[in-house]
Amino acid sequence: MMLYIKRLSVGFATVVTCVSAQAIDLVTTGDTTLSIGGYIKAEGAFNSPDEGESEFKGNLRQSRINVKTTKSVDDKKLTGFIEGDFYGDYAKGGSNLRLRHAYVQVDDLTVGKTWNGQFLAVAPLSTEQLDFWGTGLGTASGGGSYIRPDLTLHYTYKGLRFTAQDPVYDNASLPDMVVSYKDKISNFDYNVAVTARDAENGDGSDVGIGVSLAGKLTLSKDSLHASIYNGKGMGAYSAICVGGPLVMNGGVDCDAEDGKLISQTGYSVGYKHQFTQKLRGNLRYGEVNVDDAADTSANVKSANLIYEYLPDLDLGIEWRNQDVTTFPWMPAGQQIEIMAKYDF
Repeated sequence: MMLYIKRLSVGFATVVTCVSAQAIDLVTTGDTTLSIGGYIKAEGAFNSPDEGESEFKGNLRQSRINVKTTKSVDDKKLTGFIEGDFYGDYAKGGSNLRLRHAYVQVDDLTVGKTWNGQFLAVAPLSTEQLDFWGTGLGTASGGGSYIRPDLTLHYTYKGLRFTAQDPVYDNASLPDMVVSYKDKISNFDYNVAVTARDAENGDGSDVGIGVSLAGKLTLSKDSLHASIYNGKGMGAYSAICVGGPLVMNGGVDCDAEDGKLISQTGYSVGYKHQFTQKLRGNLRYGEVNVDDAADTSANVKSANLIYEYLPDLDLGIEWRNQDVTTFPWMPAGQQIEIMAKYDF
């Protein structure tokens, strides 16, 4: 199990922050700009598990730093980006610098270690959360081991995105692939995506297909968020598999039972309200149901308040409850997180 914990790249705090972050321009030489960005986040969590004793833990591991270069070459925009946080060797209690992103982008083509296609089809429309580990539970990108594959290729054309990424199954003959399309109708944003991958079935492999739909409806100061997905071979990305969560059942071949790929369905719903210019709040519910013999399921509930104390400095508190143990350090039960986060 430790191998898969090390491979997990699931850390992402608030979805909005992760998809698009600000930066500080440091140097501009000719048509090349070097900038630095990231944030410092201090968090404390009160854990009240369904079984065992309550505890409090605090850390700054989620803090991250990135460097970005941009330049124009023959009328093409060339971007290089690299980012790390301090969750390296976390399974053993360490806080080493860990590579999160390292990619090159030329206009609409991106190649490197970065978000997978499932994440980009859901996350920009999701509810804001403080939870680092289980933010996407209930979606097609629920925090599986390949949220940021070692190698990913994205090509976008208007609202269409084609993705080929390092496959979850080591003996796969083709990359895992995602095709998504995003658009907007009035104040309703949506994204539909199809995933195809070679998934292990115990003795060999089968082709797994999944479909997801995410949407966000903006209503003045409020917004409604929802997503749904269904398909086979989706557990390695949704993080809930045959028999339970991916990390807890010990392998990425967790999409099969009796030699056959098993289907699963997940959904999430959320609501955001802007109380004042500085205070906002979010409610969210996510659930996954696997069509296996044990009728495996998982759900998570959360509610938070986030206050902009100063520009780029947020204070927040979040309550959440999950009905299954998703990581050894995230047992079934309730958790209250308090945090302070400074973006730069």
